[in-house]
Amino acid sequence: MSATSGRNASQSDAFAQLLRGCVLPTLVAAVICVAVGFFFSPLAAWSAGFGAALVIVFFGLTLFVMKRTADLAPSTTMIVVMITYTLKVVVLGIVMFLLRDATWVSGYAVGVSITVCAIVWLFFEMRAYKHLRVFVYDPEGEASLEPDRRQGPTDEP
Repeated sequence: MSATSGRNASQSDAFAQLLRGCVLPTLVAAVICVAVGFFFSPLAAWSAGFGAALVIVFFGLTLFVMKRTADLAPSTTMIVVMITYTLKVVVLGIVMFLLRDATWVSGYAVGVSITVCAIVWLFFEMRAYKHLRVFVYDPEGEASLEPDRRQGPTDEP
């Protein structure tokens, strides 16, 4: 197995760990939001589920895009992720605009569910990332503080 395929496998594992670390707690939060919504009305429960689904799809899409662009140059990855973020904000704005007068959805329940599930997702994403122990440098590479021996002699006295 080459170093590149080994790195890709470890990246896939890392993104899978991030996804598992985020989706499961967010699904628990979604079930709680739906259960609380049932105390008010079936409409509130449906709306809470809809809001939770939006969070899971949108945040999952971000992890998917980051996984697919992880091997590209950092600036390219940043551009793609920022474009994805912008598109998600636009789509969310369009959804909110289309649902502003809808009687089949409770705006309050959707908003509370989105807020709760987004906070849970972000908390557990940070927690999962912290447990990945991603190095800022390549621990197996050459030390960056050593002088570059390939340059030849220097003109220093």
